[in-house]
Amino acid sequence: MFLTKPLIMTAPQPDETLLIYIAATSRVVSTTIVVECEEAEHAYKVQRPVYFIGEVLNESKTRYSQVQKLLYTDLITSRKLRHYFEYYKIAVVTEFPLGDILRNKEANGHIIKWTVELDTYSIEFRSRPTIKSQALVDFIAEWIEIQEPIPATCPEHWVMYFDSALNINGASAGILFITLTKDKLRYVIRIHFLASNNTAKYEACLHGLYIAVELGVKCIMVYGASEMVINQLNKD
Repeated sequence: MFLTKPLIMTAPQPDETLLIYIAATSRVVSTTIVVECEEAEHAYKVQRPVYFIGEVLNESKTRYSQVQKLLYTDLITSRKLRHYFEYYKIAVVTEFPLGDILRNKEANGHIIKWTVELDTYSIEFRSRPTIKSQALVDFIAEWIEIQEPIPATCPEHWVMYFDSALNINGASAGILFITLTKDKLRYVIRIHFLASNNTAKYEACLHGLYIAVELGVKCIMVYGASEMVINQLNKD
């Protein structure tokens, strides 16, 4: 899942520096871009949010180290908001020595590839003070992670997706299995009785489980398009 959201409509001026605040938790990375500007009603420079980016990491990326996650956050920000990186001065505010890591000639793997891509921009790295902008991006990253359901422990399992369709010709159900070897098995079921949309989704889930039993599946993770059906099946 990837989220991007503009936070203010006022564009920064060309001579202003955009500050990039980044955060990474075990499963989420996020960025808040702010502009530091002078305002008549304040005797000091204030920081105004410009844009927010957040991404829920897939399984392989959750295994990145903390530094790799932060560098990856810089990378996806530069890709999604390339126009900002091309036309404005960029300063990444962080407590980690990301600049030193990118300049390290002995770096390897993902970091080398990311360095080549990030080197096309003029990026400054600054030490992080304790200010509200960092508190904001930390909070957003943690909030997103809390909202994401943690999958149950099931080391080797099949995956089943189910959904239904309802039209003037009646109801039908679709089921997709992904096996341990990543093969895909698809089933389409015609429902020969009058059914509501929710009933059709229950039929899709039930028939999917019947098929899984017939196939000898021992452990399965089930995903459905109906939050109500899923919650009831989980007795929530």
